[in-house]
Amino acid sequence: MTLKTYNKIRLGIVIVTAFIFSQSLVLRNFFIPIMVLGLSSLTLFYLRKKVVQVIADERDYQIGGKSALLAIQLTSWIGVIIMFILYALSNANPFYQPIAMTLAFSVCILMLTYSAIFKYYSKYSSKDEKRD
Repeated sequence: MTLKTYNKIRLGIVIVTAFIFSQSLVLRNFFIPIMVLGLSSLTLFYLRKKVVQVIADERDYQIGGKSALLAIQLTSWIGVIIMFILYALSNANPFYQPIAMTLAFSVCILMLTYSAIFKYYSKYSSKDEKRD
């Protein structure tokens, strides 16, 4: 399969998945979106293995890593700023406090997850380099 064919199929799968996902949520059926998302992921994973051309090179992965780091940092900063604003406004509206706390814990979980994955990949990469 060529990369162009794969990208066309991938776009079609994303459109169908988004349509089924949104319609299932409108109908308040939460089991179907999970199944569709899992099936779509497995299908794309299988199709990706069938592509004979280069999908991504080292430069793409390096750019992706830098952009992921920047996205996590910006999301964390924006989340913390909004959390402080909502927490400061909680005297005027008490509903802001649980939203602020949820946002604070979400940012913490995001940063902890990133740190754990980074540490795992750092150890994994260093073990691969020692074998060479």
